[in-house]
Amino acid sequence: MKFKLTDVSKSACDIIDEVMQSPDSQLLIPPKMKGQNPGAEHPESDEKQIGLFSSGTTGSPKEIWNSYENLVRNARFTAEAFGVKPNHRLLMMAAPWHVAGLSWAIMAEELGCEYRFITTKKGEGDQWLKSVQEFEPDFLLTVPAVLRAMYGEDWFVPHIVFGGYSVDEGELQQLNPHCEFTIQGYGQTEAGGLIAAHKRKSTAPVQPYEHFCSGHPIRGVQLKCEGTPENPAPIFIQSETAFTKEEYDSKDVGFRDSHGRLYVLGRADKIVSEK
Repeated sequence: MKFKLTDVSKSACDIIDEVMQSPDSQLLIPPKMKGQNPGAEHPESDEKQIGLFSSGTTGSPKEIWNSYENLVRNARFTAEAFGVKPNHRLLMMAAPWHVAGLSWAIMAEELGCEYRFITTKKGEGDQWLKSVQEFEPDFLLTVPAVLRAMYGEDWFVPHIVFGGYSVDEGELQQLNPHCEFTIQGYGQTEAGGLIAAHKRKSTAPVQPYEHFCSGHPIRGVQLKCEGTPENPAPIFIQSETAFTKEEYDSKDVGFRDSHGRLYVLGRADKIVSEK
């Protein structure tokens, strides 16, 4: 399969435009991996394919190829799960070369939302805060590290969406004064984006294990997990937008409650090593 390397040194808007508008298959290599030879096999396909790397927060970064159409479908399902509408203003603070940031941007473009995308870099907390205060979004979509830099500041966004990894116990209480709702998303590069989402009202009491709760699977996703809080088990995923149509092992472990909500406790190898 012929493909081209997308220049991730460009602005987030330019990267997103290139991914969406170019007819070519593309590989997005994160800046920290610049100069490395991924060495993965690129699938043979007549469809436009996008190669993305997992973030590495849950293990070594992996190169995953998926069809562009799958990424778009997942973005549409994501809007449905989050409750995002065309009239909403979205502020995204993430990396546009990772599946979460790219998916959020595709979602905004598909809906025609007004949005701003900030490529996050360490030590820019003042810029993040200023952007929230000036743009006044309806949705802030980001990762826990960005939120932590702003807990003690004066700001408010009706909906805060975060993913990549769970917040720590007690952090939901720190987020409560800054929003009406929080939405915790669970996604993977392999799945083409979002897998499950948990929406909670900020005034509701925080339930046991809720900081691990990823909620119900989104449209097109089937989950299997036989774990308990005391004995978390592997999470198996089958998604209409995944890189494979077969069920695959997420390499995460967790459990599901009596309402069918998924709780992701961490990576399987890390949980085992801690026991």
